Amino acid sequence: MRFLWFLLVVPFLASGQYATIRGVAPLAIGQEIQLRVNEDPVSGKERILAKQTVAADGSFELKAIPDDQVQYAILQVGQHCADFYMERDKELELSFVPPPKDPTKPEAFYERHFFVPKVLGGKSAKLNGQVIAFNDSIDRFLEAIYPMLVQRKSPAFVAQKVGSFEKRMLKQFATAEPFVKEHIKYSLAGVEQTFLTDRERLFEKYLKGVRMQFNNLAFTDFVLQYFQGVVNSMVMVNRHDECKKLLAGKEAFSKLDELLLSEEPKLQEAAMRRLVLIEGMDGLYGQKDMPNERLSVALNEFAAFSSSSYLGNAARNVASKHENLANGAEAPDIVFKDLNGKTRNLSEFEGTYVFLELTDAMNGYCQRETNVMPNLKDEFRDIRFVTICVGNTPEEVRSLRGRMAIDWDLGMIELSSPTLTDYDIKSLPLFFIIDPQGRFYSIPAKEPSRGAQSELMSLSEKLKVKGRSGVGK
Repeated sequence: MRFLWFLLVVPFLASGQYATIRGVAPLAIGQEIQLRVNEDPVSGKERILAKQTVAADGSFELKAIPDDQVQYAILQVGQHCADFYMERDKELELSFVPPPKDPTKPEAFYERHFFVPKVLGGKSAKLNGQVIAFNDSIDRFLEAIYPMLVQRKSPAFVAQKVGSFEKRMLKQFATAEPFVKEHIKYSLAGVEQTFLTDRERLFEKYLKGVRMQFNNLAFTDFVLQYFQGVVNSMVMVNRHDECKKLLAGKEAFSKLDELLLSEEPKLQEAAMRRLVLIEGMDGLYGQKDMPNERLSVALNEFAAFSSSSYLGNAARNVASKHENLANGAEAPDIVFKDLNGKTRNLSEFEGTYVFLELTDAMNGYCQRETNVMPNLKDEFRDIRFVTICVGNTPEEVRSLRGRMAIDWDLGMIELSSPTLTDYDIKSLPLFFIIDPQGRFYSIPAKEPSRGAQSELMSLSEKLKVKGRSGVGK
């Protein structure tokens, strides 16, 4: 009987953990809409919680279990993203209608376009409405105060403006949701940190005796900005030899954690300190006397035993990013379509060196680099050239082929492709050299207009020497 009660109650409790996001996306009928979240505050890695194809009437409904009671989330269709907060056991109704693209606004590289969704209803509407209202207010304030900074107004004058704005916001949102109040508090902290530099006052006001708030982006941004450079100073300057020795031994992360506490007494809160340490270790990759493999071992060991999913994910994802995207690591396969609609794989080209370009066919900066590729291809005939366009239509890719006289392997992937995560695509263009075994030879490779010729020349000479070494055996 007790067992039957357990079977009945557990599904009920689990169902109460879901957040439901529903609404309309009339401009995305037939396209995939994804519900995404950040896995951690450091690596930038996102996870898809739910996805579906937008129905013929423009409607969608996505359900997922948030990692926290309140969690920042993103709805994404193609390059268009609407961000908001979802809550456990609550629903939110949204209108996903991206604003028209501004043709006068230049875009230097591929980027996602974020916009504020229209909140239509649901139990999470109150929290999101308050966040949106405050964000609008702080945006207007920053626009108003910027000319004062350009005019080099005195710090006292700026402090008065910031203080006046803070009082107005605290009064206006005095009855806001508890999470919203914390969002407001640390958004204001970020403003103070940007314009005013009294670190001791900032610590006393915002961080002393405070516990870590992983689900509050304003909080984590403030913390990482406040302690920026602390780990690098400890490892590379103040305690270099000691850190190098600790990193080479066992339980390196925990010992570095102890050392960081002695170096920066303000980091008494353990979760906060470890977050700062993880971000700092991310910046140590590639530094002299700090072996990448030992950094990864330390981070992975911590991730395996961490009781915090946020910290564990951060450590694991930072290590994984550097392990997977490093010279000598296996290049993730890319499944793409050519202009004939045929599905192809990057792994088809194993057996030869590949110069891979990931680009945006419609972007002027990207086109400038692609325009240099024919010269490189003519000069280095022992290297295979491959261009893959990210998020472009077949017509856009055909247009690029015609304008750039592309006579090498050309294809395209959608924005939902796992390649964007596998290759950590934050901007385009990106270039890589991959060896005949399918491993990264150069990551990232030099851009065609900025050093690719000399890099490929060096590789070509190595291949010639290797070829000659076998003669006469």
